Parts: sequence; C-alpha cells; structure tokens
Amino acid sequence: MVITPASCCLVWMFLLPFRGPSSTDGLKLIAHRGGVVDAERIENNVAAIEEAITRNYDMLEVDIRESKDGQLVVHHDATFRRFYGDGRALAEMTWEEIQTLRSDPGQHAPLSFEQYAALCRGRTKLMLDTKGPDHEPEFFAAMERILRENDLLDSALVIGTQQSKQHFAGKAKVGIGIEALRVAIAEEADVAKKYCLFAHGKDLDESIVALADKHGVTVVPSVNVFHYPAGEHLERAAADLRRLKQLGVTHFQIDSVYEAFLRE
Repeated sequence: MVITPASCCLVWMFLLPFRGPSSTDGLKLIAHRGGVVDAERIENNVAAIEEAITRNYDMLEVDIRESKDGQLVVHHDATFRRFYGDGRALAEMTWEEIQTLRSDPGQHAPLSFEQYAALCRGRTKLMLDTKGPDHEPEFFAAMERILRENDLLDSALVIGTQQSKQHFAGKAKVGIGIEALRVAIAEEADVAKKYCLFAHGKDLDESIVALADKHGVTVVPSVNVFHYPAGEHLERAAADLRRLKQLGVTHFQIDSVYEAFLRE
C-alpha cells in the first residue's frame, strides 16, 4: 500500500474521538469533497452524504465535472483512478460508460449532480466547486436548473472556477480570497450579500477576520489535509481551528478527519 496524506487521514479518522453533533453548537461545518470520507465512505457519494447529514454538517462541498456527452458528474479528480481503479479521463467518457464503474470501497457508481442534489434537497446545503477546463453556458444553466429544482440555489456558496463565480454572481454568495475582498470592500456595495471570504485557514489572521466581520462578510476557512506537510497536518490543523474559533469564526470547510477538533 502506498502511504499518502489521504491514507494517513483515513487512519487518523479512527484514532480521533467522534463527539456528537451537539458539541458544535454555534458552528457551521462544511464537509470537504462531498461528505464524511473515511475507510468505508468515498468522496462525493451516497454514504458520505448520509454520514455528514447524520453528524449535522450544515453544508457539503461538492465537486462538479462534465462528461464527454455533457452530463454533470460529481467527482473531484480528472480521472477515475482513485476509488474506481480506472485511469481514463472523466471528460473523455460518456455518462453511460461512467455508470459502469464501481468504487472500492462500497461498489458504488459515480453520481450525477442531479442525483446528488436530489439527495441533499431539504436536508443540507451545498458549496459548489466546479472544475475546469472552461465550460459552455449550457453547463452552468444545467447547474442552475438543478439547484433551483431542489431549492438549493439561494443557500449555496460558489467557489471553483471564475466562470462559475461569474455565472452565479447575484444568484448565490460567491467565495472570494483575501485580496479580492479588500478590493470589493473599496469598490462595491452590499459585499455581505454578494460574498463570503473563502481562504485557507492557515492564511487567515486576526486583522483579516476583523475586516470581514466589520463588513458583515461570512468568513469560511478551508482546513484540508493537503494544506499542510503530511507528517504535521493534524497538529497544524488543530492549532488553526482552535485559533480561528477564538477569533469568532463560525463556518469551517474541513476534511472530516479534523472534525473532532471542532467538537472539543
């Protein structure tokens, strides 16, 4: 077995204590890569969704790509090598071909965005991470239609490509970085309605959080395994999460391996 940050994450998931949903009162947790991911549940799939909802995650960050024949597919990587053992590029496969794949673990087929959204309707919210390359307008029109049909658009947060942010501007809150927030505050009105501050937790300090708070902009730090050196990620993530909580941050997009640090 090749040891990677992701596989280390799965090991530590079982060593860290899970504490019940009530221990995050006042906090809003956003599950990175589509839900709670561990040795039994893969990214962006049914079991991960259901476990995140059971644990009272407020929102799921979902990765959206496009198949060869224009289907919106929920999947993080450009290929299906991880979890499905197939090295073909998603963008070069039809939806019919994609549906023949089965995951390890779980023996699940990949989900379409339509299927994923239907599972979330009335149960949780979505952070939308569209993946490149660029897409035709029909791709975003389909995303918007699916969100509207499932009553998920108004509550959504949009990250991902600039194309996606431009399409959804004024329809949902858009995640922007630290420098873009400073520019928006100087040049635009109603920044609190238009934006959230979305940045790596390790890059957010007291002055940046205070600036966002002053203008009513929700701060959403992302604290993910790949942000830190593999051998130090647990310690560093824990320190960042505790520091940000002390600064009054209430929304966190996390890999579920870090959940215990927010349930202390």
